[in-house]
Amino acid sequence: MSSVKAFRESLGLKQEDLAKIIHVSTVNYSKKENGSVKFSLNEARLISKHFNKPIETIFFTSEVSKNEPLNTV
Repeated sequence: MSSVKAFRESLGLKQEDLAKIIHVSTVNYSKKENGSVKFSLNEARLISKHFNKPIETIFFTSEVSKNEPLNTV
């Protein structure tokens, strides 16, 4: 399960709810959440700002190493 999906489900939200926050269709959001399309940095910021949580809390399941590439977002 993706960290974004786990975050969304922990809040009791549907994919449609987060799709509205980032201004994309539910189908497009679903592709992003399942990893076939990446979230843009702007989309990650919109979600982060909406929930007042750091991007790392929402998009990363483990602590990010300084040497690890950021290819999740």
